[in-house]
Amino acid sequence: MVIIEANVSHAAAIAAIGKKSFRDAFGHLFNNKEELFELLEKIYEPLKLVKSLRKESNTYFLALANDKPVGFANIKFNSLNEHIESIAQVELQKIYVLPEYQGLGVGTALLEEVKQLVHHVNPDYLWLDTCSRSEKAIRFCKKHGFEKIGKYFFTIGTQVFEYHVMGLPIAINIKTAC
Repeated sequence: MVIIEANVSHAAAIAAIGKKSFRDAFGHLFNNKEELFELLEKIYEPLKLVKSLRKESNTYFLALANDKPVGFANIKFNSLNEHIESIAQVELQKIYVLPEYQGLGVGTALLEEVKQLVHHVNPDYLWLDTCSRSEKAIRFCKKHGFEKIGKYFFTIGTQVFEYHVMGLPIAINIKTAC
């Protein structure tokens, strides 16, 4: 497996991974499947992803297994969360792995690549949000040092979902490693 920094030529692959992974992880939580498909089409519209890939504040990583795209992560620099008392934050916006490649270390490899890049900018926190009903995602985050630091509610279509904000103190990890 290889992790590369993604560019605009990878937008379609990222869209395909995102749609399939999200549907697999969260599809069962949607009472209205049409709302799920509308959300996926909106989030993973390739031209929208191209714009996101071009933003200086975003970085995407793509995991390849035998040259096949199997997962991705994207981070946004200087993305502040109100649950964190710091102005030095980086958001891990998404980390998705195709269902058939989960449990093989792809997510961990992507997260390690994210952490390496984040250490170079030395924020106080790397943070993410995850659906409170996604036990698998919460376990993954906790395994890698993230802790629950807040929650909020998000409406998708006619449904309201609870999300956990999870943070990983980066500056502290750097200081203790030295």
